[in-house]
Amino acid sequence: MSPAERRWPAQDTAMEALFRPRRVALVGASAKADTVGAILMENLAGYGGEVFPVHPAGGERSGRRVFARVADIPGGVDAAVVAVPAPTVVAISEECLRAGARGLIVVSSGFAEAGAEGERREAELAALCRGAGALLLGPNSLGCIDTAVGFFAAVARQRPRAGGLGVISQSGAFCTVVLDWAEARGQGISRLLSLGNQAGLRDAELLAALGSDENTRVIVVYLESLRSGDDFLKVAENVASKKPIVLLKASTTRAGAQAFFRHRGGIQNRELAYVAAFRRAGVIQAQTYEQLFDTALALLRQPLPAGDRVAIVTNAGGPGIMAADSIESAGLQVASLSEDSIANLARALPRSTRLRNPIDVRGDAGAEQYRLATDLAEADGGVDAILVLLTPQALTQPAETARVLARRQGRGKPMLVCFMGGASLEEARRVLDEGGVAHFRAPERAVEALRNLCDYAAWRRRPPRVVTRFRVNRRRVERIIARQQRTGLCAIGEIKAKELLRAYEFSVPEGYLVQTIDEALEMAERLGYPLAMKVVSPDIPHKSAVGGVRLGLSSPEEIRDAFDLIALRLTRQAPKARLEGIYLEKMVHGGREVILGMNRDEQLGPLLMFGLGGIFVEVMQDVAFHLAPITAEEAAQMLRQTRSFELLKGSEGSTVDLDAIAVGLQRISQLVTDFPQIQSLEIDPFLVGAPGTEPMVVDAQVMLRPTEKP
Repeated sequence: MSPAERRWPAQDTAMEALFRPRRVALVGASAKADTVGAILMENLAGYGGEVFPVHPAGGERSGRRVFARVADIPGGVDAAVVAVPAPTVVAISEECLRAGARGLIVVSSGFAEAGAEGERREAELAALCRGAGALLLGPNSLGCIDTAVGFFAAVARQRPRAGGLGVISQSGAFCTVVLDWAEARGQGISRLLSLGNQAGLRDAELLAALGSDENTRVIVVYLESLRSGDDFLKVAENVASKKPIVLLKASTTRAGAQAFFRHRGGIQNRELAYVAAFRRAGVIQAQTYEQLFDTALALLRQPLPAGDRVAIVTNAGGPGIMAADSIESAGLQVASLSEDSIANLARALPRSTRLRNPIDVRGDAGAEQYRLATDLAEADGGVDAILVLLTPQALTQPAETARVLARRQGRGKPMLVCFMGGASLEEARRVLDEGGVAHFRAPERAVEALRNLCDYAAWRRRPPRVVTRFRVNRRRVERIIARQQRTGLCAIGEIKAKELLRAYEFSVPEGYLVQTIDEALEMAERLGYPLAMKVVSPDIPHKSAVGGVRLGLSSPEEIRDAFDLIALRLTRQAPKARLEGIYLEKMVHGGREVILGMNRDEQLGPLLMFGLGGIFVEVMQDVAFHLAPITAEEAAQMLRQTRSFELLKGSEGSTVDLDAIAVGLQRISQLVTDFPQIQSLEIDPFLVGAPGTEPMVVDAQVMLRPTEKP
C-alpha cells in the first residue's frame, strides 16, 4: 500500500498518535547491521508518515537526514521510538516530550527486569510520562505494528500483511512466534502490541484499543501476569461482546481443591480465580499456544456456529471414528442426519458411501464427491458445523478437493478441514490457506477449535444475567460476625458457622453443646440415636486429626465411652487447646456427599467451589469454580463442569437433587456477596438426597478477614 493510499485517522487521541503517528522520531537509529537500531530503521523505511532518525553522530542513513538531537527536528514529533542504552532513556524521553511527543515506544531493556537500579529508572520514566500526559509503551517492549498505515515500529524481521488478527503479548519473543505463524499460514495482522514491562500502558488499555480498532476482528493475547486485574476483565467482557478474544496465560492450571483450601485458610492459587473470571467475561482460554493459533484461525475464517451438532465428511472410516470420539469427548454432538439428507446422499453418491454420520465417501472419492457430501451436510437443518477429513489414498485428489472446499468457503455454517498426512498434502494445504479455509493436521485439533467456537457462540447468545435474591436473615449473620470480630479471632467454628448458614436457609442437623457426661446423656435422650460427637475448640480446626470426632453412637454406653476417649486423646494430642465443650449432633444418613466452598481473592472477589466428596476432591481434584455472584444457570453449569457429574445424575429413581445443590451454591454466593468480611467458607460435607428430601449441612467452617486495627 502506497503512502497516498493509506487512510490516516484524525489524531484526536494520544493512542492514535502512538500507533499511527504522522511524525515519529527514531532515537537510536543505526547503520550497523544486525542491531536493534538498524532493524527499526529498515522496518520504518517504507512508512508513509515522516520518520526522523536520531543519532548523536548525525549524518545520513538510507537517504534520510539523521538528526543529532530530537530538539533539532523542525516542527516537533507526534511520537518517538526509543532504542538507546537504558541509562540514557529518561533524558532522551524528556527531550522527546519537549518536542511534542504524545507517546513513547521504548524498546530498550535494562529496567525493572534487571534489578533495583532498573526499577528506579523505570519508575522515573513512568513518572515523567504521567506528568507530561503522554502514553508509554514499554520499556523492554518489542514495539508495535499497525498494518493499516504500514507502521512497523517493532524489532522483528517479519513484516506481516494487513488482516484481521490483533495481537497483545507480554513476551516479545512470543510476538515473533505469532508473526512467523501468520506468515506461514498467509494470515494478516491488524495490530501487534508488545506490552514489555507495562510501566505505562497496561494490558487492559491495549485490549480496549484493539476492541475499538475497526480493522481487528479477532484478538489473541499472551499474558504471564494480569497487571490490570479486574479492570482487564471488565474491558474483556465489553470487547468479547463484539469480537472474540483468545487468551493464553502462563501458569493457569486447573488446580484442585487442595490449591483452593489449605488448612481452611486463604486461596493458594490465584489462577483458579482467573479461569473463572475469563469464563464469565467470554474470553476463550487456550491451554496451549497451538490451541491459541488454531482457535484464532477458525474464528478468523469461519462464522460462529448456531449450535453444537457436527457432521463429519471423511474418506476413511478410522479417522471418522477418531473425529466422532473427539467430538463427544469435547461435549459436542455428532449430528443425526435427517431422512431427507440420507435419501439425497444415496441418490448423489456411490452406493458404497456410508449414509449416516460420519459420512464416509470411501477411499476413492474425488473432489466432486466431497463437494456433494459437504453441500448436503450444509443443507441439513440438524447440522450446525461440518468437519471435513481427508487422507491421501491412491485415488484421492487433495489439491482439487482443496479448491472445491475453498470455493464453498463463506457459506452459512462453519466448516473446519483436516487433511491428515505429510508431504503429499502440502500443495493442498497451500490452496486451503489461500482460500481462507480453516484447516488442521489432526482431527482433535480441529475439534478443540470448534468446541471453543461453540462455547463462545453460546456465551454471545446467553440471556441477560439475573441473580436470584433469596429471603434470608441478614441481621442474624451481622450479629454473629460482629460478636466474632470482638473476640479478635478470624475462625468461626462449626456451631456458629452452622448458625450463620441457617440464617441463609440451609438445613442443619439438630445438636447441643455440652460440658459434662451427664449433660451429654441428657441431650442424647432428647435428640435420639444415632448421634455424632465432636470437640469444639478455636485451636482445633481439624477435629478428626486429633481424634476429636466420634460417629454413629447408638447407646448411653457408647456416649460415655466416646466422651472419655475424646478427652483422653485431647490431653495427649492437644493439651494446650482451649476447649469450649463437646457438640452432640443428630446423625443424618443417605444421599451423596458434596463440597461447597468459597475463597475470596483480593483482586477478583469471591470464588465459589463445588466438588463431589471423598476421593473425587482429595485424589481426583474434580472441582469446578465460578466467581460470585452467580445465576441459577451458572450454578447448574458448575455441576456439569465436573467429570463426576454423571454420578450425580445417577440412574432413574436414584437421582440426586441437582437443583438443591445449585440453590446451595446460589445461597453461598448471596451470603459472601452480602458479607465481604467472610474470607472463606466451606461446607464439607453437604449431604444431598433424592428430589424432595432436605439437603443437610453436616460440617462447616467459616474464616473472616482480619479486621483493621484503628
